[in-house]
Amino acid sequence: MIPLRLELHNFLAYKDPDPLNLEGVHIACISGENGAGKSSLLDAITWALWGKARSSSPDDLIYQREREMRVVFEFELAGQRYRVIRQRRAEGKVGTSLLELQALDASSGDWRSLSEHTLRQTQDRLTSLLRLDYDTFVNSAYLAQGRADEFTAKPPVQRIQILATILGLDRWQEFEERAKDRLRATKEAAARIDLRLEEIRRAVERRAEYQGELNAAQHEAEAQASHLASLEQAWAAVEQVQLMRANIEKQQAELRARLTADRHEVQEALREAEALRMKADRHAMENRGNELERQRNEAQAARKLWEEANEKSKQLGELAGTLRGENAGLAPETEPIKARIQTLEAAREPQCPTCGQPLDEKHRGAIVRELHAEVEARRERFKANKARLQEVTNALGALQTEMAALRRQMDGLPALERRIAEMEAAARAAQEAAEKLPAAEARVAKWQKAVAEAEALQQTRERESGDLARRLAEAEQLRRTLEQARLAKRMADERVGGARQRLAALDALEAQSRTLEAEAHAQRDEMVLLEELREAFGRRGVPNMIIETVVPEVEEVANALLAKMTEGQMMLRLETQRETKGGETRETLEIIISDGLGTRAYEMYSGGEAFRINFALRVALSKLLARRAGAQLRALFIDEGFGSQDALGRERLVAAINSIQVDFDRILVVTHLDELRDAFPARIEVTKTPEGSQLRLV
Repeated sequence: MIPLRLELHNFLAYKDPDPLNLEGVHIACISGENGAGKSSLLDAITWALWGKARSSSPDDLIYQREREMRVVFEFELAGQRYRVIRQRRAEGKVGTSLLELQALDASSGDWRSLSEHTLRQTQDRLTSLLRLDYDTFVNSAYLAQGRADEFTAKPPVQRIQILATILGLDRWQEFEERAKDRLRATKEAAARIDLRLEEIRRAVERRAEYQGELNAAQHEAEAQASHLASLEQAWAAVEQVQLMRANIEKQQAELRARLTADRHEVQEALREAEALRMKADRHAMENRGNELERQRNEAQAARKLWEEANEKSKQLGELAGTLRGENAGLAPETEPIKARIQTLEAAREPQCPTCGQPLDEKHRGAIVRELHAEVEARRERFKANKARLQEVTNALGALQTEMAALRRQMDGLPALERRIAEMEAAARAAQEAAEKLPAAEARVAKWQKAVAEAEALQQTRERESGDLARRLAEAEQLRRTLEQARLAKRMADERVGGARQRLAALDALEAQSRTLEAEAHAQRDEMVLLEELREAFGRRGVPNMIIETVVPEVEEVANALLAKMTEGQMMLRLETQRETKGGETRETLEIIISDGLGTRAYEMYSGGEAFRINFALRVALSKLLARRAGAQLRALFIDEGFGSQDALGRERLVAAINSIQVDFDRILVVTHLDELRDAFPARIEVTKTPEGSQLRLV
């Protein structure tokens, strides 16, 4: 795993700094004043990858007074670029976290999601991808601030476990568990086979007993067969009686159906004859026809009167219209005459104002009198027309009343015509009914006779059925005896079959026993092999051999670094076995340290000396992890530790770091000492500001 890019938002001392791009950086120093957030960069990496950092609560990692944070971390692993996005939002007492795992598609340049359905499943996939958990990381490639002795201070047993994890020996433990499971399953299978062989042996010992049971069952079955044959012969006669009764019962059912049908035919014939009798009553039809004919004559007379009245009504209507039109014209024609009279009476000129002729008093008086006479004549004519119009209107109203009564009488004529036609058709039908009535009465007599014959035959069949039922009741005891004999015969045959099956089963068990004995032998051979594999996969087997092989390499790398940092004054030795007081050999991982004064316990060394020891061991473990197939953690992180060294010690520590840079693709060193900032080819400067710390790659 090689860090490539880091992007922070509201993480510890950082609010929204520029992204940190580590591509092209081989070894770099992270510098800045205390509290600026140098170690927070490494915390961001561990929190992005494993959700863990120096703080036990993720909400404590959020920038002050903010409610959410995000870290985006890109890294390279086995030539593939990955991106991890982890977010946290403080909500109430629980809060929510999100995790997204992505891989870069080199062909399209797009990020492809590798996330699972849940955060836990995505974390498991990320850890599996890295082949490295948080504890192994902080015990090897990450010398965290104040935790440089994370590996050295642990008990020997835990050191062995850390070394085993770095070496990827967990799979040997998995192999061991598989071998144990297989061995356990094989032992259980062998035990089941032994138990089954014992059951077969006990069963085979009963062969003579089963043979005796078969002989007795066969003798009893033969006796039951002879007794059953005699009973079945007697029962055959009874079955003939049963067939006869079943035949009679079938005939009875047919007779009942026939009788029901015949009675239905009788009812139908009676209804038909009665209907014909009713249709044949011609006297009632003639009386009704005469009445309808009288009503039709009256309606026809009313129609003739209505037609005459209608014609008279039209004439009166025309007269009334003429009178109204004449009176309507008289008034407009009279008004000009009245106006002329008024003009003549008012004129004093010798000339007529209307015609322009010479006019004297005598002539004017004569004209006025003529005009008054004409007006009066028009008035008398208007009055006469009005009186005549009233007479016509009254006559027309009386005539319309009479016509309405005639209309009501006349409107019934179509219905009377239809009813008369229906009566004529009914009369014809009555004639036909009278002709059909004798045949219908004959049909009634025919079906009544058929019903009487069927009832008589039914009584005969009932007597015959009763006789057969009494005979069958006497055979009921025979039937019960026969059923008991059949049951006894079947049970005897079953005992014979059961005895034969037991003997056949013994033959099959003996064959099975031979097969099981061969399987038991194979199981014992497999148990021996699995036991050897279990021991080989166990801690004292192949994993122990690998550790024994690797420990000298770790010692060599660590001592080479110690020699550079102490001018050959210090060295260490790793012991993987120790002898107990009981004389047994136990696995361990003891760290034996010696210097010019001899061998001393780790706790007896000063802080600067202890850091050099820890640094040497951790670098050796990191180099081992960097080469390990699968994890490929080709990065080293060193957080502080320089403060415990004097000037010469710091110089030697820097030289040691530079000497191992060829073994790692990325080395990040955290320090707050100004004199060390220029000791490395690249520098990441962390600066505190009111808006959060900022980053700058120099």
